[in-house]
Amino acid sequence: MQNLPFAAQQDQVNKFLTANKALGANMDQMQGTTRIVYDTQDMTGVTSYSFFSNLGAKQTNIGNSPATNLTDNRFDPGEGMVVKELYVYNFEPTNICPIANRYISLATVDILIGNNRVVKSLPLFAGSGFTIINNLNPTNNANYSAIRLLTNIVIPPQIQFFVNITLPAAPSAAATKDAIFRVALKGYGKLFNPRNNY
Repeated sequence: MQNLPFAAQQDQVNKFLTANKALGANMDQMQGTTRIVYDTQDMTGVTSYSFFSNLGAKQTNIGNSPATNLTDNRFDPGEGMVVKELYVYNFEPTNICPIANRYISLATVDILIGNNRVVKSLPLFAGSGFTIINNLNPTNNANYSAIRLLTNIVIPPQIQFFVNITLPAAPSAAATKDAIFRVALKGYGKLFNPRNNY
């Protein structure tokens, strides 16, 4: 995530605190932090994927890493975050990512917080694209797309959130063999701080 001028950072903090106060959660004294939460699924021949659901059953590894870094799709009391970036990652070990990426790059994203849809049908191609330029893996089996959100999206404590991705068509079994699909949310967060000052 790129560095932001102080005024833009303060806007994130102010929106976060204002939204939480409106819900009755005063979080002024909680510890500020950078927050990244992620969830992973096997990519299969379906058109819809719901991330951050049934997290308790996803603590097992997918590939060589944990499937998620959360145990529930809501933050604990005193915790929350402002989402600034959406990150979609695809890894396909048999090196036919270009086939799977044809489907993913035309997908749309919805983000739901509580019962509210805060992002609707955002096209993934609005991001940086699934190209080797952004590749984290030199074997060209891993690809990601990152979308910097222009609106501060607040996830308050104890409110469920989901990320739904819809593909234009169901990928073939060959395109998704052993493929994994990961979504991450990045941004400013608050952690529970039992002290009155820090």
